[in-house]
Amino acid sequence: MAVINKRFGATDGHIKMPDGSEHYIFGWVDLTGIPESEIFSYRGKAQLLGPLLEVKVGDEVYLTLTNLGMPVRPDLDDSHTVHWHGFPNQIALYDGVPEASISVPVGRDFVYYYKPLDPGTYMYHCHFEPVEHIQMGMIGPLLVRPADYDPNNPLYKTAYGHGTGTEFDREYFVFLTELDSAAHHQVASVQEYDWTDFSPDYWLINGRSYPDTVKSAGDLPEQPFPALIKANSGEKVLLRYINLGYQQHSIEILGIPVRIVGQDAARPLGLNGEDLAYWKDCNYFAAGQTLDAIFTAPAPGTYPVFNRDCYKNTNAGVTPGGMVSEVQVFAAGTLPPQAGPGQ
Repeated sequence: MAVINKRFGATDGHIKMPDGSEHYIFGWVDLTGIPESEIFSYRGKAQLLGPLLEVKVGDEVYLTLTNLGMPVRPDLDDSHTVHWHGFPNQIALYDGVPEASISVPVGRDFVYYYKPLDPGTYMYHCHFEPVEHIQMGMIGPLLVRPADYDPNNPLYKTAYGHGTGTEFDREYFVFLTELDSAAHHQVASVQEYDWTDFSPDYWLINGRSYPDTVKSAGDLPEQPFPALIKANSGEKVLLRYINLGYQQHSIEILGIPVRIVGQDAARPLGLNGEDLAYWKDCNYFAAGQTLDAIFTAPAPGTYPVFNRDCYKNTNAGVTPGGMVSEVQVFAAGTLPPQAGPGQ
């Protein structure tokens, strides 16, 4: 068990699409370790996705939320919260639903406390005016590792614990969202938007649209999570699928079936030792759903990742893009060990 101290800031900013368009967002920025005198220099530097929160079962997690305000829209004095989506044992005070807990006004802090009991793939998001704030970008990945996790021991480098058949060599997030540019433009222009008119025209993996999905982390600092999956032939790759959009999506890796080992946050398949894992070529994801899948990297080559709903593989309906990425497989021993999820 460890004590984890993290600090996230809530603010606004802009992201870019491959067609050259720029879009206003709300979002998070990592303030962990930043001196108090410097935190407000991070106003207007929101990123999509938000910072990765990575912990282990049994850790005591203290997450400070600081509302930095929105310099692009200084008139917008929205409060914010952090909701750990799918957390099964949270008390109301720290759940982030403002009607039952606390929302954080501009210029204030609130410390959330968590003690995770179940490993799995989760997500977090703001629960203040969630229809707007989630679409505007206040979302991020959250990972709970099993208590016996050991990245240096192949038997204990697992998604759900030793003996669960979930060993892996590399892991990646596949975080699915959509973006309605009309909504973002209206919010940036201080205009009302009717959210029943929601009609996305960009479809994103890890906050990026193809071909930006296959660029490196440093190419897009406001969108820091690439969606390119790399592995050496023969390695086991864990994919942590998260859908925090408003639409259902269907994702396929052409030529690589995957073995589904967990779903819906902390729910491995087979709770009493039975093996209920199953194989799929194309996986469907409802809004708010997570899925853990493992595959063994085949022969070296490039394998397309794409949405089976083909209109979602465009940028604003014009250029090829959207929910498209790649699995790049190299000869055994080519890539060094992975430094962390998605790296």
